Amino acid sequence: MATTEHCVIPLHLETGPDPIELRGVFGYRSDRPYEVSLDFHGAGMILARWVFARDLLLDGQIRATGQGDIRIWPAWRGVEPRVLLAFSNGHQDGVVSARAKDVRRLCRRMTTLVPRGAEGRYYDLDAELNTLLWR
Repeated sequence: MATTEHCVIPLHLETGPDPIELRGVFGYRSDRPYEVSLDFHGAGMILARWVFARDLLLDGQIRATGQGDIRIWPAWRGVEPRVLLAFSNGHQDGVVSARAKDVRRLCRRMTTLVPRGAEGRYYDLDAELNTLLWR
């Protein structure tokens, strides 16, 4: 049985000198241990959903990581450390930031649920690939 974690984190849409507040809901499931989802909430609905590699978030809190559609890196904004997440769909780009301590808390919860390096005990990637390749 899968265990699910949801973590609501206040985000800033980094559009200029005065960031716009957003609500981000990060989701993590033990039966999908390689991925994390992020729903952007506003106006009473989900505005966008991104699903990306958990390792990007784990590594991005301490160093720049990712290329292409999603990049994550630590930075200082104002008086506190933040983690920036840049998203690109090929037509539009956006950058949001979260307090570093919120991202650390989320990462601790994910790695407590599924320790780094133990993902294979929760998801059989070889079996999944076999199914896809030999249907």
